[in-house]
Order: sequence, then structure tokens, then C-alpha cells
Amino acid sequence: MLILYSDFILRLNNILKAFLNREQVFIKLRLISYIGIAVNVVLTVLKFIVGITGQSEALVADGFNSLADIFAGFVVYISFKISKKPQDKEHPYGHAKAEMIATFIVALILFGFGFFVVAISALKLYYGISEKPAIDTLFVALATIIIKEILYLWTLKWGHLLKSTGLIATAYDHKSDVMASAAVVIGIVSARLGYTFMDPLAGLIVSVFIFRLAIKLIKESVGNLMDESPPASVVARIRKVIKNIKGIEDITDLRVRKSGPYIYVDVNIEVDSSLTVKMAHDIAETAKDELIMSNPYINDVMVHINPYDKNKYSRKFLKI
Repeated sequence: MLILYSDFILRLNNILKAFLNREQVFIKLRLISYIGIAVNVVLTVLKFIVGITGQSEALVADGFNSLADIFAGFVVYISFKISKKPQDKEHPYGHAKAEMIATFIVALILFGFGFFVVAISALKLYYGISEKPAIDTLFVALATIIIKEILYLWTLKWGHLLKSTGLIATAYDHKSDVMASAAVVIGIVSARLGYTFMDPLAGLIVSVFIFRLAIKLIKESVGNLMDESPPASVVARIRKVIKNIKGIEDITDLRVRKSGPYIYVDVNIEVDSSLTVKMAHDIAETAKDELIMSNPYINDVMVHINPYDKNKYSRKFLKI
């Protein structure tokens, strides 16, 4: 009785540790998302005001690019907010896939932004009504490059520390913004030197980055709805954790899928056929606890137990 009680306390302690670890990770993720959204809000307002008053189509297009980042940031925030809602009778598997609906809607909005930028830039190029941008537009574009590069390095660092593929993807979005703003700088400098067509042309280049983000969001939403696996490195780490658990002789099947920000694991393991049901069950519970503690994004683990056949490899060898 005492052994059962201590086993229960140990397992409860492991679950609490995993829960606290997950909460700390999500708090940090929310903070990074808030900072990213706040920076993009400031940059968007600056780009629109200075771009319109300073007559730079490229900077206005970059403003729409920053606005797209704000929408994408809100999707990340909303996904964690909704996906944390508990399971209910109508949603026995939780609410994680709500993120995919929001992501798809945002992608459609971004396509609208992109087509608007293309239309305005193309009309200015066609009719040759480009103006010489004010010097202020150049300062804002250069400031964007510096700020976004800092955000990229900072977000990438935390993405690796928190093992968040979503945060790493956000970091590379910041890097993409750096390249878009670099195109804006080239367009503005060229226009100020007399090649005024370069400013709306830079606007067209920025629209490519908006379309790129929209396509990326659609691919992510479709992938999640189709139960896409997380990156191979994540699956490899999961397999390694399972193999290191005492009592597990072999892994016969491992399936890992994403649902919103979370990961769900289904694994078939083999244990010694001479073990009691209780002992085999304890090994399965240990596997579940260890996996949840190893990765804060793992929300649930289903373990199926099979008896270990010591002779199966020798039989395979004989067949060959």
C-alpha cells in the first residue's frame, strides 16, 4: 500500500512539474508575442504616416507588410488563448484546431493587402506618376531594418531556448521583414537620385513578401488540419526519450501529430512478456510522464503495449 502511495505521489509530482514548466514557457511565449506585436504596431503607424506624407509608395507597402505581421502575431496569441480552454462534451479533443481557422482567415486578409499594394504600385508605374520621396521615409526604412534585425536575433535565441518551432518561424519572419525593408531603402534612395520609378517598383517587391507570408499561413493551417507531423528533429527527440526508458524493449510504431500549438503522440512499445499487467502499465505511464516533461508542447500521449518477441530479429535474418 505504501509503495502504491509513493508511486502515486511521484507521478503527481512529475505531472505538476510538467504543468508548471508548460505555464512558464507559455508566459514567455506570450511576452515575446506582445513585444513583437507592439513593435509592429509602432512601425506600421510610422510607415503609413511618413510614407503617405513623404510620398513613398514603397514605405506604404512596407506598412501593409508590418500590418500583416500584426495579424499573424494576433493569431499566435489567440491560438494559445483558445487552445488552453479545457475539453468539453462537444469538443472532447480540446480547442487547439481553432488556431487553424483564424490562420486561414488572416491569410485571406493578407492576400487582400498584397493585391491592393500590387494594384497601387502597378498603376503608378504604368502612368508614371511617381514622386521623389521625402528624406524622412529613408530614416524610417533604415530604423525598421535595425529594429527588425534586433527582434530577429532575440526571437531566434528564445525560440531555440524554449524549443518552439513557432517562435523560430516568427524570428525568420522578422528576417524576411529586414530584406523587405532593404528593398524599400534601395527604392527610396534610387527615387531620390532621380529614378522615381524605383519607389513603386520597391512596393511591388514588398508585395511579394506579403504574399509569401499569406501562402506560409495557409500551408500551416492545412498541414495542421491534415494532422501533419512536427519537424523530424522533434520526432527524433521523442523517440530518444522513449528508448531511454527502463523496461521498453522496442518501439514498433510512433506517430506524432500537431494540433494548434500542441503535439500529440501515439506510440506502440514492446515490453517483456513475463511482466504483470501492473508492471507493464507502470512502464507505459512512465513513458507518458517522461514525454510530457521533456517537451512542454506535448499535450497528450497514447501508449499501446505489446509483448516483446526476442526471436523476431533472428527470424527476419533467417528469411533474408
